[in-house]
Order: sequence, then structure tokens, then C-alpha cells
Amino acid sequence: MVAKAALAILALTLLLGGCGGLSAKSGAPVAPSKAMPLTSETVAAVRAKVTAAKAKAGKAETRDDYVRLARNVYVAPWAGEYSAAATTEAALAQARSGSPVAREYLVIMVYDIQLQTAMEGTSLSTEDWRAVYVGSGIMSDAAYVAYVDMARGNKVLP
Repeated sequence: MVAKAALAILALTLLLGGCGGLSAKSGAPVAPSKAMPLTSETVAAVRAKVTAAKAKAGKAETRDDYVRLARNVYVAPWAGEYSAAATTEAALAQARSGSPVAREYLVIMVYDIQLQTAMEGTSLSTEDWRAVYVGSGIMSDAAYVAYVDMARGNKVLP
């Protein structure tokens, strides 16, 4: 009787997902959350990698294309162990206090894609830009909101 009860408890535990060690689930990869140090050298490296990726990128036409383009051109080539969103947030804060290196990073990561879309004759709404910046990993949602507030207050950098 005790053996049957123990077997029933073990079977029930396994069916309900208990005994995590016996589970076949693997953890999803954790995205980096560390900002890249903003130095002349690191920002120059970002510029070089983004420039090289832009040369190979196709033309974006839809909002989803722009999200993909931003992720593949502006984030993937350099981010690796760093979070582009955390780096952009740090750059926004440093640029407010006058850091030329932070401003250069923002020119590459934030303003370049805006210039590119304008030169292509594409007009994106505020929600489209949110999708591009946040969806690609360039900015966190909070950084995007702060960026839009700066833009509305005519304090857009650089």
C-alpha cells in the first residue's frame, strides 16, 4: 500500500511538472543587459561595423522590414556581450550632459536610420519608430519614451 502511494505521488509529480531536474526544458538565452563603455574607440568600432552592415543590407519597405534592418544593421554587428538598448540609454544620459562621444553614438544608432528613411522618401509614424527602435533592440521602451519627450521639448540631440 505504501509503495503504491509513493508511486502515485511520483507519477503525479512528474505529470504536473515537478522535479525540475527531470524536466527537459532548457532556459532561453538571456539577453545581455550591460551597456558598452562609450569611448572614442568603441564608438568608432560601432560605426565601422554598422557601415559595413549597411553596405550589405537591402532596402526596407515595410515597418517590419525597418525593424529587421535596424536589428541586423545597427544592433547585431556589434552588440554581442553588450545591450544596445542599455548603451543607448546611457548615451542619452551622457549626451544630455554634453558628452561628444555619446552624441556620436546617438548619431550612428538613432539618427542615421532616420536620415536613411527620409532619403528613401519613407515616412514613419511615432508608433512605427517605437516598433523600429524598441523592436530591434536599439532602445528600451522607457528610453524611447524619454527620447520622444526630448524631441517634443526641442531638446533632441545632437
